[in-house]
Amino acid sequence: MKCNKCHRQLHDCQSCKGQGGGNGIFGKINCSKCNGGLVCPTHGKHW
Repeated sequence: MKCNKCHRQLHDCQSCKGQGGGNGIFGKINCSKCNGGLVCPTHGKHW
């Protein structure tokens, strides 16, 4: 998958190990550092 802005290859988020977050009491918790488990090396989670 590639970034919509710069078309660079996306990488797995190091904070959640590419999982996009975890599960909490009220359901799925999104990772604050990524977008669905992926990050752009330039734009971070805002790709």
